[in-house]
Amino acid sequence: MNTITSVVAADGENKRFSKHFEIAVPQTNAQILRAAKTFSVPANSFAVIPPLTEYSARNAIIITVEKALLPFKDVTVIPDARNEVYKTALQVQVYVNAQIPKKELVLSALGGLLVALATAFSESIKYSPVTETVRAEILNNLSEVTFSLEAAIKKLPLNYDYVRKLFQKETGATPLEFLTGERMKLAKNLLQSGISNQYSGYTVSQIAEACGFAEPLYFSRVFKKYYGVSPTDYQKT
Repeated sequence: MNTITSVVAADGENKRFSKHFEIAVPQTNAQILRAAKTFSVPANSFAVIPPLTEYSARNAIIITVEKALLPFKDVTVIPDARNEVYKTALQVQVYVNAQIPKKELVLSALGGLLVALATAFSESIKYSPVTETVRAEILNNLSEVTFSLEAAIKKLPLNYDYVRKLFQKETGATPLEFLTGERMKLAKNLLQSGISNQYSGYTVSQIAEACGFAEPLYFSRVFKKYYGVSPTDYQKT
């Protein structure tokens, strides 16, 4: 039970047919395509593909777990906030290729861990498919200066105001507020990492662009509104 039987890198070129449960872990931002539907799998998440599903995947590591006891009936994207599934997937890759005695015991244990994490983390899913689609679109485009949130919402076959109100009801923020908040978190993390300190040569303008802002001055104003100090002063702390 929970035996890992294969690990492959999927690039979207070929369709797959899952005989068993498969877990897709994004290498960057991944996509699962099933029939005419696309599931976005951003970093800090993973997807569970149930048995007997024909699909293709891009930018993902696909782990097949035989005889897994999981409740999912359709492709399901699940948050991996602390990268626990991602770190487990890295271990799986190491042991699949390792020449060690009885490695199948290790792989079985890792398979059990993946199943347990998928079950536990799925309980944190609390958004409707519409809201989750908008969230995924936002998280996939945090660094895209040309990203149009309005255009992304209007692509949905639903009334714009309905989507906006549903998103706000479920997340506590409008889509624009959510986008801005996530970009500010990204900016804060980049500044905390030291990526724009005096030694690396990265400027606040480059950090702004990495967070989806075309205008550094506007980025600085928004950042100061969120955190009380300018990006330049923040990176000195």
